[in-house]
Amino acid sequence: MVRVSDAHLAARRHSILVAATKCFSQKGIAAATMAEIAAEAGISPGAIYRYFENKDDLARWCMDESAEAIKHAWENPTSAEMSFVELSRLTFAELNRPEVAIDTQLFLERALIYVRDGHPEALALGEFRDEFEKVRAGILFLIERQFGPPPPDVDVKAIAEALYGFYWGARVMKLLMPEVNTDAQVEALHSLIGHALDRSCGK
Repeated sequence: MVRVSDAHLAARRHSILVAATKCFSQKGIAAATMAEIAAEAGISPGAIYRYFENKDDLARWCMDESAEAIKHAWENPTSAEMSFVELSRLTFAELNRPEVAIDTQLFLERALIYVRDGHPEALALGEFRDEFEKVRAGILFLIERQFGPPPPDVDVKAIAEALYGFYWGARVMKLLMPEVNTDAQVEALHSLIGHALDRSCGK
């Protein structure tokens, strides 16, 4: 039997992800079928299952890889070479890429399936909670590393949670109104945080 090269397998997997992203963005995760995705990719439906367990697994992998790299930096702040301000600027700059809009749409679709139909696996809720807790801890670490210990009357944990919520709100806003300047919004937040912590956010 002729061995299929790793390059061929990677290319086939990528073509499936491209096809799935197109189908999901056009029809939604619930409505799109594996047969339609296979037809878009030019393969048989059964071939998809050699690469992905099911449609939910496929939808999760459709999320953009560069976003994973940024998430990793927030979740592992001790190894991050950037400051809180620099990393948050990079994070929000990513929202200007067209591919992020598709990722946001896919996430919202999965969230709606979870809320509407009560299928926790649709959202991978445990993974989402785990990400939230790790990113919150990363924000706290980077803020204190850049600005020093916070004043006693400032709840930095609440600030970290608000920033995480603001990020997802900005993603939805960018999806609905692409012209919105989320870069300016994050700079305004830096200024507010800097004033709250009695430091210059440019440091």
